[in-house]
Amino acid sequence: MPKVVEIAGDMDAAAMAELKATFEALGSGAEDVVLNLGQVEFMDSSGVGGIVFLYKRLRVAGCKLRLSGASGQPLQ
Repeated sequence: MPKVVEIAGDMDAAAMAELKATFEALGSGAEDVVLNLGQVEFMDSSGVGGIVFLYKRLRVAGCKLRLSGASGQPLQ
């Protein structure tokens, strides 16, 4: 069963500074992760970079990352 993490608010540089520790902890775990982006209205390159960081960490650990609930600007 994957770990589901709900992200709310913007995924910009300020938010990613706060989420950094969470993403590092998730990336060092040994389970698949689902990021629910249903409550994210805006994502800039910092948010994309955070997702890529998490994806690469999970991939090295043999785990998967799945995104769900994205719509609007974050989906694009």
